[in-house]
Amino acid sequence: MLRPLVISIALSVLFAGCRGERAAPPLPPARLASWEDTQQLIASHKGKVVVLDVWSTWCGPCVEQFPGLVALHRQYPGQVACISLNCNYTGAGGEQPGAEREQVERFLAKQGASFDNLICTDSDERLFPAIEAAAIPVVRVYDKSGQLRKQFDNDDDEFGEHGFSYEQHIAPLVAQLLGE
Repeated sequence: MLRPLVISIALSVLFAGCRGERAAPPLPPARLASWEDTQQLIASHKGKVVVLDVWSTWCGPCVEQFPGLVALHRQYPGQVACISLNCNYTGAGGEQPGAEREQVERFLAKQGASFDNLICTDSDERLFPAIEAAAIPVVRVYDKSGQLRKQFDNDDDEFGEHGFSYEQHIAPLVAQLLGE
């Protein structure tokens, strides 16, 4: 009884491979990191344009824009370092950093986010002043020398009621910085 089952599974795997159906490789686990750790990671990518996306799974605009980060990563392999910094952790009610890791990693896997994914260990009371923003989403773009060239947020309604987008705002800046 076991032998036909093994043969059946082996044939299914073989034929799936012939049709080009391969499971995506699993993503490495998201790492816990402070804002200081994140800055060190950004600095380690000198020579590349760096795009840091600060987001949360409970932030609708963050989730809506996240595929833009994935697209940038795919469009400029080796030239642009994409980093996601999840800030689900708020520091409230005795919650521990990384408590929502499973939810975050499911989202990242669904998006195909095969770049550096971090889960912030700093509470929002520490993180938001450090990034000089009142709310997320926030995307920071650094040039090849590691200098912050632009922070995209909508604290001052710079991008109107719909906010910034990767397609209209971030991708053109990245292309410009790659040309410098």
